[in-house]
Amino acid sequence: MPRVALVDENYRDDGRLREQDRVFLADFLADGDRAQITGRGLPFFSGRESELGIFRRVANALSRDRRGNATIVVEGPPGVGKSALMCQFMEEMRSLPPAGAGGRRWLPVPLSAGDAESPPDIADAIDAAIVSRLAADLLASASAEAGLLERLGDYWGKLDPAGAKAKAREFLDRGGSVLGFSLGASREGPPRSIAQAAARRPAWQSWQIVLMIDEAQGIRPGAPNAGGGTLSALHQGIVRAPVSFCAFGLPGTLLALGDVGVSRLADGRIIHLRGLDDRAAGQTVDRCFNAFGVRGGSAWREAILARAANWPQHLAVYLNAAVRHLREASSERMDAEGADLGAAMREGDKARANYYRQRIARLTRRNIEFGNLARRLTPLFEGRESRLPAADLKKSIRAVSPGLSDADITRFVRDAEHSGFLVLADDEYAYSMPIPSFARYLLGDG
Repeated sequence: MPRVALVDENYRDDGRLREQDRVFLADFLADGDRAQITGRGLPFFSGRESELGIFRRVANALSRDRRGNATIVVEGPPGVGKSALMCQFMEEMRSLPPAGAGGRRWLPVPLSAGDAESPPDIADAIDAAIVSRLAADLLASASAEAGLLERLGDYWGKLDPAGAKAKAREFLDRGGSVLGFSLGASREGPPRSIAQAAARRPAWQSWQIVLMIDEAQGIRPGAPNAGGGTLSALHQGIVRAPVSFCAFGLPGTLLALGDVGVSRLADGRIIHLRGLDDRAAGQTVDRCFNAFGVRGGSAWREAILARAANWPQHLAVYLNAAVRHLREASSERMDAEGADLGAAMREGDKARANYYRQRIARLTRRNIEFGNLARRLTPLFEGRESRLPAADLKKSIRAVSPGLSDADITRFVRDAEHSGFLVLADDEYAYSMPIPSFARYLLGDG
């Protein structure tokens, strides 16, 4: 039996710059606090050793062809870094050794919650990801491109060499059959389950496919074409195709997955994401400053860390404001001593306040009173060391807003969780405010 190459599950972030940190300054500033999900790790991503260790353990299980229950669920409030972790999982797959005895290549497939409801949509997304990877591989090699054109000669006739790359990409993008990989319409109609889709796509067996489902709390049972048990079948490993998935979403994602048939999740593969620790937050700032050659930035570093309070979204806001001011003061040297630290932090404060304003707007969209209710409840959480039991929260809501019905209270609590105002503890039925300085904003103090 061939020896299976495994990866080290005891990941430790050493803080050094990596390839993913090589980002153009203009691109970093343009992204603001929300980088695009491109399948590459986000620049200056730091820490999350335990989370990446969980991913690597699952990868090792898949490498041994232990496909059952190879699911990871990541829950967390807005701004905690779920999308960043998703990107890092995808980056990890770029360096994993081939999986299984057959040497399957790793293939991350990003999906929205809506796409994950439909087996045909999942199948189409997998096909598109395979086509994109093959096209990139073929077009990166002159010899492979020449072989492709030779095999497609009967289909196209004599090609203009100047347009060969464009023709090859067009062909691969729209589907066809080349190098043993088949795509195209079927007379049987669309598949009605993942099992049917896998049976009609033998090329899937060459890949270790990992579905990356974003906003997974939005997956609905009984949606059109949902096909009962779609994700459950993947999760339990009863489908022969080498497909597994990672689900990322707001608190309540685990319950939402239960509604669509996902159960029996393995202990240790449910990640409740929280803010960064001190070391990882410091590494984030250091990586950014080192990548852009910031000089004399110790005071800036301390100011950013104090305001961000280890919250990933806040770190992005203040780093973006700081780098913008440093470039304007000294574009060539990025010298911190010649830039206005106070002005940069005020710009970051403004951006952070706008972030909170958007969170409250999501509450008031459902009910105009929900935003005011959040402000009246904030003193219950500000400075509180312990969580507030759910029963006490409901009593407090009735006390400050006696006109709300039970249904309105349930909607408020759910919307408060989705907006990041409240989070339900994973080990007890009690609530806390997860986002640093949200309370101060609501109280008018910052």
